[in-house]
Amino acid sequence: MDKGTLPEGRGTAARTYSSEETRKPRIWYISARETGNSPLFQQAASQMGVLLTERYFSVEGVTQSSHPRVQALLREIEKANPDVVICRGRMERILREARLDHKIPVIPIQFLGSSTFSLIAHVLKTHPEELPASGAKAAVFSHRPLLYNRETVRFLFHLELVNMILEDTRPEYIRQKLREAQAEGASFVLGGMTVKMEADKLGIHCYHNPEADEYESFYRTLELAVVVVSNTRRQRESRQMLEGVMDYAFEGMVLLDPEGQISYYNSRIKQLVEAEGGELLGRPLWEVIPELDRKQLQLVLERGENIYGNILRIRERVVLVNAVPYKRNGEIQGAIVHINQKEQVENLETQIKTEIYTKGRVARYHFPDIKGESPAIEECRYQAKQFAKHHANILLLGESGTGKELFAQSIHNYSMRKDQPFVAVNCGALPMSLLESELFGYVGGAFTGASRQGKKGLIEQADKGTVFLDEISEMDLQGQVRLLRVLEERVITKVGDDRVIPVDVRIIAASNRNLYQMVKEGRFRADLYYRLHVLTLRIPPLRERGRDVLLLAREFLDRYGKAASKELQLTPEAEELLLAYRWPGNVRQLRNFCERLAVISNQKILGEEMIRRQLQEIYAEDLEAAGVGSLTEEERGQPERQPLSPKEEKEYRRLTEALNACGGNRTQAAAMLGMARSSLWRKMKKYHIEEFFPE
Repeated sequence: MDKGTLPEGRGTAARTYSSEETRKPRIWYISARETGNSPLFQQAASQMGVLLTERYFSVEGVTQSSHPRVQALLREIEKANPDVVICRGRMERILREARLDHKIPVIPIQFLGSSTFSLIAHVLKTHPEELPASGAKAAVFSHRPLLYNRETVRFLFHLELVNMILEDTRPEYIRQKLREAQAEGASFVLGGMTVKMEADKLGIHCYHNPEADEYESFYRTLELAVVVVSNTRRQRESRQMLEGVMDYAFEGMVLLDPEGQISYYNSRIKQLVEAEGGELLGRPLWEVIPELDRKQLQLVLERGENIYGNILRIRERVVLVNAVPYKRNGEIQGAIVHINQKEQVENLETQIKTEIYTKGRVARYHFPDIKGESPAIEECRYQAKQFAKHHANILLLGESGTGKELFAQSIHNYSMRKDQPFVAVNCGALPMSLLESELFGYVGGAFTGASRQGKKGLIEQADKGTVFLDEISEMDLQGQVRLLRVLEERVITKVGDDRVIPVDVRIIAASNRNLYQMVKEGRFRADLYYRLHVLTLRIPPLRERGRDVLLLAREFLDRYGKAASKELQLTPEAEELLLAYRWPGNVRQLRNFCERLAVISNQKILGEEMIRRQLQEIYAEDLEAAGVGSLTEEERGQPERQPLSPKEEKEYRRLTEALNACGGNRTQAAAMLGMARSSLWRKMKKYHIEEFFPE
């Protein structure tokens, strides 16, 4: 097993623990007695399954936590880094005064009723004169309230107990409390060694039995310690995970406590103030970054005001600062400060805009650019042309690489909007924080980094034309709500504005994911889904297009071969291998594969062996294991579907027009056609159109 090292007790050399042991709670017991109660504690620790280290520390002569011996003990504890420290009485107060509990949980040993009974029994046995039959009164000194039943003690021992709580550890304070106990009529005292020493000086009878049965106290304390360790470890793991996530954040983040002191910061902040030495935790943020306005931050902390878009120069870097109050149960618990380097924000915005704008505002492709002769692609092209004649929204469904944007541009160029703008937006390539402002635009000063002149959104720029929303499944729910308003009311509202702007656009959305399943899972709005699901076009994957694979491969090889001054041809065996491969990346994958062949090939004839070797080398696939060569004729798309007769063609068009008119609702379409729903389903299966109109 893996080995780890944990400190051993009583000054002995460290020993090696197994990895299984290192997962056990590691507990230190600080005892004020050299003999302590080690056997009792070790027995309880063994039963609880914890690793126990015992340290002897005499509190005699120690009045403050700054004492050199206390500081040496603290260094030893912090070096060992146990999960919990257990102690009692005066030792607990010293450790808390030293603020050890801010780093490591400190748990006191509770003086339980069983220990009290043990002490009283000891007095009854050794000094019976202290407990006359008529009853007596005694004072029990403890640092925490004593847990016992007065009536039970009175009944069993004819004794009245008074619990004296020690809130200080100074000798003069203890003597004062002893005099108070004597004034209340206590004939003797029960307490620890320190109380006994001071009582002896005053001539007060005080009894202390280091052998008192404290097993229950030890066991209950260890039980509590195990619970604390479990909770602490879970919290630490959650915090470490959160800190790991925040360290990858684009912006610097700081969490302030109510006094403005730093309680958390991520790595971006450390980079920003790298010239500043020392630890940042616990220091006021305005001390670490003097350029920040302290008064403004105090308004956030005290009044809950917000700071947005403050531009500062910190360490020769221009940054944008936002600060918002952190509230819990409606009360301000601190503040969260976000710091962005202005240059990074501008670069990201430029990069995103460049990616969008390079697509231009003009659709370049037409239906003749969609190559293929298989029935699947022919049906798809036919439906797309029919859809282009109407103004209803279109939803394109298909795997990645099937050519959804090619269809979107072709539909636009075949429609009455062909002379108007075509704007393509990849919803998955834009951060959610920018997608909304890019789609709908914003007014000047709407948010940090916003242009003073404001900006016209992409939907407004596409007025009278078409907006193609690729990967619409990646749009967040808030953006979906705003898009739904565009579809239903044909108006937009810019970010930071309350005015509505009418727009006339046609939406063509595309997704390679199952939107209906996302609706059922609550990740896509049902109302938006059905609003987009007016005209649905499923683009077939390449593996369903039969010999279109060869048609496309020849065209790509011809195109890239000419660019490389080569004439390339495939052998029949190579063609069969291309047909057998399933092309999970569809047309895009085939195009890239052919481009590679054109570059690396030094022969005019491309044989099966070369194709097989390249497929295995590029895609790291075992072609035999992948089933290449064992596909059925039907799976390869061979033989292709027979052409429809004029009668069948007429019925096919009648079915699809009714289904489109009803938004894919089969029940409504069946009623419109005057047939039973089951009959409609059978005809849809016959013409292979059920996949275009899912339930």
